Amino acid sequence: MVLVWIGIAVGILLIIILIVKAVKTPSRDVVGIDMHCRKCGIKTNGLKCPRCEKRTQSFGV
Repeated sequence: MVLVWIGIAVGILLIIILIVKAVKTPSRDVVGIDMHCRKCGIKTNGLKCPRCEKRTQSFGV
């Protein structure tokens, strides 16, 4: 019975946190995709930055 009360309390707390987060988020806010690279600033459209990505093609050597 105590576990049920703990579960209800955690559920209510989670719902309150999500409601507060939804109210504080601007209505025109993007989902969270960065359109520009944080390091160099070029436009990436949410993909990895080709300038800053350190690729080493060693082919296992």
